[in-house]
Amino acid sequence: MSRFESAQPLAGNTRYSDYLARTTLRAWVGMSFVSATLIILAGLLLSWLIPYLAGGADSIVPHFYYVPILFAAARFGPGAALVVALVAGVLAGPLTYVDVAAATAQETERWLTRTAFFVGIGQLMAWLVIPALHPVTEELRRMRQEFDIRRGLKHNEFFLRYQPIYSIRQHRFVGVEALIRWQHPAHGELTPADFLDVAEDSSLIHDIGAQVIAEACRQTEEWKTLAQVHGREPWYTAINLSARDFIRPELAYDVASALKRHHLPPELLTIELTETVLALEDAEPALEALKHLGVQLAIDDFGTGYSSLAYLNRFPIDTLKLDRQLVSSLGHDPSAEDLARGIALLAGSLGLKTVAEGIETRDQIGLSEELGFDRIQGFYFARPLTADEIPSLLLIEEVDPDHPPTPSGARA
Repeated sequence: MSRFESAQPLAGNTRYSDYLARTTLRAWVGMSFVSATLIILAGLLLSWLIPYLAGGADSIVPHFYYVPILFAAARFGPGAALVVALVAGVLAGPLTYVDVAAATAQETERWLTRTAFFVGIGQLMAWLVIPALHPVTEELRRMRQEFDIRRGLKHNEFFLRYQPIYSIRQHRFVGVEALIRWQHPAHGELTPADFLDVAEDSSLIHDIGAQVIAEACRQTEEWKTLAQVHGREPWYTAINLSARDFIRPELAYDVASALKRHHLPPELLTIELTETVLALEDAEPALEALKHLGVQLAIDDFGTGYSSLAYLNRFPIDTLKLDRQLVSSLGHDPSAEDLARGIALLAGSLGLKTVAEGIETRDQIGLSEELGFDRIQGFYFARPLTADEIPSLLLIEEVDPDHPPTPSGARA
């Protein structure tokens, strides 16, 4: 038998041991505070009761105390391990007779030595476990949040807020960007930064994306009807999808179904994608299919990567959205202005629209107009609004940027 063959069972056993240790640690760390505390108390009580029923410390060595001590070290850390070890020392020492029938007390040196071992083993265990606690704790956090997201989707806790998009040339709002939010029952309103990373590691991101598509189309059709009744131009809605959605064959079908179900013209829906999507070879069929539907495509955060230019002719892009960090540098950094002007000229030569996001001051509006941007959005006009706050802006025929309107019912 070769060395490799003889080593295989050992490697398998090692992997199984690692798996078992990790699984055990995950179960311990994931246990609630109350449950873990009760287990420790029960372990201490049982560890004291066994020697007592056996007749005393001379009848059975009190090693059972190591179980609650090690559990406390893994679950709560060095501090809890020290407390439990000291309590164990008292239970295994002054409170445990050498001979229960004769009521013979233990020698002080004997139980102090045992207590020192309890403390030492508990601290060693706690410090050995610390490096593994963070990844296990993070894993448990993500598992809990994944379960929470699934529950939130089932109970319709996810909803959209909308930030108006202003046309510099038309002097009015022409659309909105839909932004996903989660009305968590315990933590209040959460932004994508609080949950998307977990959703993207599972299939839940597709469920969120499908909900965004359906709700955005439904709401846009409702606003289109309202605009037509009052003789206004309908607004378009821009939505953001995960890179994982663009490698899903069903994406174009889901979009087509939502458009048809809500009788929405495809040109009123814009799908924003990042440069990451453009770098995915599997994303090209989805982009072509979406463009075939008549949906508008926009590159989000343009100006932050170095390879976006290579994709402009390859993919059917309609709009470039300048990154908010680049926009925030306008008026302070000459190189940022040069870059922004270059992007505007490039977009114009390719027949693409430009949207500058992150506009927060009146000076940035003036610079945006000077640099040749088509549209802008940002907190200067409004923070992301609820659907009920949009109609009051939709019915405004012309917007004075010096005096931006306040949506009816908007939050302060």
